[in-house]
Amino acid sequence: MRINLIFLLVALFSIQITAQTSFTVDEAIEYAMQRSASLKMKQLDIAEAEFEIKSLRSNGLPKVNGTVNYQYFPAVPQTPLEDFITPIVINVLNNTVAQGNEIPFPDPQVFEFSFVTKNNLSANIEASSLIFDGSYLAALKAARLYKTFVDEGVAVAEQDIRNNVTKAYLAVLILDKNKETIQNNITNLERTYFEMNEMYKEGFIEKLDVQRIELTLSRLRSESQKLLQVENLSKNLLKFQMDYPLSDDIELTEDLETVIGMAQIDDVDLESPISYDLRPEYRQIKRGLELQDLNVERLERSNWPSLSAFANLGESLQRNNLFDSNEAGWLPSAVVGLNLNVPIYDGGFRKAEIGKAKLANDRALLELENFERAVALQIYNARLQFINAKTTLENAEYTLALTEEIYETTQIKFREGVGSSIESTQAEASLFEAQSNYINALYDLLNAKTDLDIAIGKN
Repeated sequence: MRINLIFLLVALFSIQITAQTSFTVDEAIEYAMQRSASLKMKQLDIAEAEFEIKSLRSNGLPKVNGTVNYQYFPAVPQTPLEDFITPIVINVLNNTVAQGNEIPFPDPQVFEFSFVTKNNLSANIEASSLIFDGSYLAALKAARLYKTFVDEGVAVAEQDIRNNVTKAYLAVLILDKNKETIQNNITNLERTYFEMNEMYKEGFIEKLDVQRIELTLSRLRSESQKLLQVENLSKNLLKFQMDYPLSDDIELTEDLETVIGMAQIDDVDLESPISYDLRPEYRQIKRGLELQDLNVERLERSNWPSLSAFANLGESLQRNNLFDSNEAGWLPSAVVGLNLNVPIYDGGFRKAEIGKAKLANDRALLELENFERAVALQIYNARLQFINAKTTLENAEYTLALTEEIYETTQIKFREGVGSSIESTQAEASLFEAQSNYINALYDLLNAKTDLDIAIGKN
């Protein structure tokens, strides 16, 4: 019963995770991390690197093999053998016993003789171990370093996912802010339209004044409908970046103000020195450079002598009748030894391979230098863009506050009959433009902050 309860809780937890439809920024990033196909491929590379290390390490560990071999010869192989015994015997007799009556030598006779029995059964246990190989040690170090190289590749993939999801999330929040602003403007204009329509019915204003408000209201409603379509496109982009089902609904639980607070825009240090090691791409390039150095070392050591040890223990059974105990029994054998391999001349192959490896090393050094220059430029530009975006936002905030004040003043004047509808309409247009500029400036600043974090390698 307890086991069933555990399975039930696990199933409910899985359903809850699967059915999740609302996300904060961090939850969206975590969701993408868990489902990203590219990240899963990188994680498979890590697992493969671990098996590669184990496989390479096994080359230097002792190995033991057992073999059993049985051979049956329906036709036993024969070896032709000339009769050398008869001439020897006759020669001895002629020199000792014959006493002048020498025995004549017969014509040479050839006999068929076999050294093989019909049944041959053998069992062996063989052990071998590498004692010293310079290139093996260098290759083992390279395999361990390759694991770190692959880990850095995972960090690069995670950074790309984090940046893409964050930017897509911000785009949806900005659209929500635009929708909210337009909806507030529609609400205010609807109230103004009602008041002016009533004033028109009483004969205090002209119909043209009401129509101007009605036209503005129609444009805002149309703009609101367009934003709904754009919002769907932005959400689809966010779903794509998250590997979230495109057909399912998604809800963002954080608002723009919360994300602005999380961005810590006022705490940005624009004078901090550049630290290339904060960038996972830079760390991966450095690991690649170390791998190139180890490859050169491995090739240089391939000319060193290598030493291995071996031992073999076996027994064999050779009988014409396999189950006849009267014939010879098991014959044991044992051998131990060392094998020293000394490379002498390979036709220049090793030298050519070392030359290619050194060229690859030089290429990796150039790649590292180019990346350092690119990062320095990226950080410099990102800082400038952040400064410009922050200044633009400050100006947009001031302009928005000023246009709001002008709009309120013109509205009061118009209601009191001392202002014109044209003046009121112009104030409305200026207000809407200032609101749009402010939201765009806010989005640009958040994007600039994200780009700056990417440039300096801040996670």
